[in-house]
Amino acid sequence: MSLLTITDLTVTFGDYTALDHINLTLTQGELRFLIGPNGAGKTTLIDTITGRTRPTHGHITYNNKPIHHLPEHRIARNGIGRTFQTSVVFEHLTVADNIDLATTHHLRPWQLLRAPRTLPDTVHHILDRVGLTPHTHHKAATLSHGQRQWLEIAMLLAARPQLLLLDEPVAGMNTDERTRTGQLLTEIATDHTIVVIEHDMDFLRRYARDITVLHEGRILTHGDLTTIQNHPEVQQVYLGHTPHQEHTP
Repeated sequence: MSLLTITDLTVTFGDYTALDHINLTLTQGELRFLIGPNGAGKTTLIDTITGRTRPTHGHITYNNKPIHHLPEHRIARNGIGRTFQTSVVFEHLTVADNIDLATTHHLRPWQLLRAPRTLPDTVHHILDRVGLTPHTHHKAATLSHGQRQWLEIAMLLAARPQLLLLDEPVAGMNTDERTRTGQLLTEIATDHTIVVIEHDMDFLRRYARDITVLHEGRILTHGDLTTIQNHPEVQQVYLGHTPHQEHTP
């Protein structure tokens, strides 16, 4: 079942075309990897889906409703969450308090005043799901880089989105942290739709099922890892190979 549909999406900044007639559909429960060289339009696409950038032309529908005209906070309330390349957590708060705060994003002011002082079961469940239960009462500032990324994913889950957009979630992680993150994303995709912008090709090989390649603001191709590896244009413009070279993407 289609969750997000992008139709003929174009974004221009003056004379520069960042996205050029993008057509893309995401289905429920999908784990989609979005790759491409720097300047391909990956972050601009995420920015446009989440309302940070306005499309010049085209449409975006989410749950069969148009969202391309909505402000960023309305899109977030409708169930689309994202992370950024730089982790955004409240370092002076505990891990649990960061997640608890994220659960209240949809509440009205009067509901916040009536919110319980004890941690709800939802927070404990999310802590366990992302593997941060041992750090429940630790300040976020004490977490490792990988743990901070997991906390940010936990905060997204607390906001109850259907669609998660993750911008380079394993950047700077060590091998164990990348493995744990891959397992986490695979598990979360059982009840969420996830789009991952990623440059780590080893991570891509291990966890990518569906891959979309962007180049110069256009979708170059889409498919599984084998399809992407064997696509001549991908080898040339993204992986740096000509079609006849031996390649290990």
